[in-house]
Parts: sequence; structure tokens; C-alpha cells
Amino acid sequence: MRPLSPYVSVVLMAILLAGACGEGEEPESQTMEPSPLPVAAAEARVDTLLEVIESTGRVSSARTQELTAQIQGEVVQAPLREGTQVEEGNVVFRIASGEQAAALSEARSAYRSAQALFEFECEHYQGELTEEVRRMLRRTTGLEDASAALSRAQTQYSNAAVRASFDGVVSELVAKEGVVVYPGGRLGTIVDPNNLEVTVDLDERQLSKCNLGQRVFLTIPSLGDTTLTGSVASVAPVVDPTLRAGRVVVELPGIPNLRPGATAHVEIVIGIHPRELVIPEEAVLVRDQRDMVFVVKEGKADWRYVTLGPSGRGMVAVEEGLEEGEQVITSGHYSLAHDAPVAVVE
Repeated sequence: MRPLSPYVSVVLMAILLAGACGEGEEPESQTMEPSPLPVAAAEARVDTLLEVIESTGRVSSARTQELTAQIQGEVVQAPLREGTQVEEGNVVFRIASGEQAAALSEARSAYRSAQALFEFECEHYQGELTEEVRRMLRRTTGLEDASAALSRAQTQYSNAAVRASFDGVVSELVAKEGVVVYPGGRLGTIVDPNNLEVTVDLDERQLSKCNLGQRVFLTIPSLGDTTLTGSVASVAPVVDPTLRAGRVVVELPGIPNLRPGATAHVEIVIGIHPRELVIPEEAVLVRDQRDMVFVVKEGKADWRYVTLGPSGRGMVAVEEGLEEGEQVITSGHYSLAHDAPVAVVE
């Protein structure tokens, strides 16, 4: 046999030594556990559930007066700006009425003349002055016609002054001093800022569930999402055949800084369900076209199919699949799998 070269001998020796050193040792194996996923959770509890219809409405004044001109003429008195406060009976606009003033003066003069003639005829009447006779004398002396003419002249003259029907503020200013207006022309609008309501349009199915006096929760974004409680004041008796909808009006409590035109998120309570097992709506997912939730069980996500009942105000009733006191995951669960490790965080 041919002797091995020194180089090959060294290599073989190294291999033998490495094998000898490894005898009796097993390779180390490490199992890496996945880190728990942070999730938010809420406890299933027994509570009263309020079933609601949700929609968006608009705040408006329950009392609005459209001010219009009754005669032709120049506006000689008008509010300086929108937002001006007015009191019931106060003149808001005045229209120049020289012609009406002259007509009123003439009518008053004619009435006084007819009144004097009537009194003279009554004083010198031969016979019994019955009520029927007096009516006859009113006609023959012209007093009846003069009285009607005076009434018309007074109405025309008073139409020159447009007055407020209630305490309020000018919400719209159309005509200003110096502008010539005509009968029927718009001058402005007054609203009552302390008598507000919310109007909301609902489809015919929702409308059928609404009744007078139902409690309503209203969230006002313009007031920092302040939530108010009102009640249904009116429900449209007729469904609009074109829109297949009807209007619901909600009475509002008085609240500072709330203005007509503001948006309101409306929740009309159509059902009260006491002693329901409820969870937040955001806990519910749909998998395989079925409602399900993840329950926190021994630090893992437990997949549960559930049967749901009525819902409202962010909560939903669970009829099957869940027990009182169990924790359901409400956030961080969209990509969870069954038995995934989780850690509930506040």
C-alpha cells in the first residue's frame, strides 16, 4: 500500500478528533414562543340595552318669522347687522309711507264729518230711535262707508312698520336702509334662539317605528360632541312618495351657544331591553358569514361564534355563545387567529 501524504494524514486526524469530541453530545434545540399581541378587551355584562335608530339631522328654530314688505316704498329703518336682538312688538323695518299717511289723514277727516252728521240725524230723528234705525242712519249718513275706509287706511299705514312677533334675533338681513322694496318683497328673517329643535328625515321603515315622546340622544359636533337628551315632538303623518321618507322633529333643551343650522347626530330610542348580556359592537367580527368574537382565555384568543340580538348606542346583545364576565377583545383582533397569545392592555 502506498503511504499517505503528510497533508492527508493531518486532515484525517482532524476529522477523527472532531468526531471524538462530539461523541455523547446532542445538539441544542430552542423553541421560540411568539410574543403576545397587545389587545383591548371589555367584559360581557348584564345591562339594559337601548335599541335606537341613528341618523343625522339639523338644528333649527321652532319659531321663525319671515319679514316681508306690505307696501311699496323706501326702507327708512332696518337692523344694522345680522344677530341684532329684537323684542316682541318692536319695529324691525319701516318703509317710507308719505302716501299712506296722507290717505289716513283724509280718511280720518271723512270719518269725523260722517260721525258728526250721524249724531245730528240721531238727535233730530222723529220717532223711536231703535237699533235698526241707527243702522239705517249709519248707512244714509255715510258713516258706515267712512268707517270701513278709515280701517283700510289704518291698515295700509301700519303696514309701513314691520314688527317682530316674538323675542328673537335677526338671522338674515335682506333689505337695508335706502333700498326700495315692493309688496311681498323679503326684508329679513327672525329666529328664536332659545326655542330650538332638530329635524331629521327617515326612510319609511324607520319612520314606522317612531312615536311621539320617544327619548332621543343628540350629539352636537359644534359643541365638542356634547350629548343632549330630547324627545320626539312630531312624526310626519304622510310618507313622501318620491323620497319614501318622512320628517321627525325632536325637541331640544335650551343650551348656550347652540345655533340653528348646526349638525346633530340623532339616536331615537325605539326599544328598551332590560337584563341583556351586552358587549361593545366593535368586538363583533364576521367570519364565514357568521358573527363571532374573540374571548380572552388563559392568555390566548378563543374564537367564538355568537348569536346576536338587538343593538344600540354602541352595544349589542348576545343571545348565545358567551357567558357573563368573559372578556371579549375589542381592538387589535382583526388579524387574530384562534389560540394566538394575547395581552390585554388598558
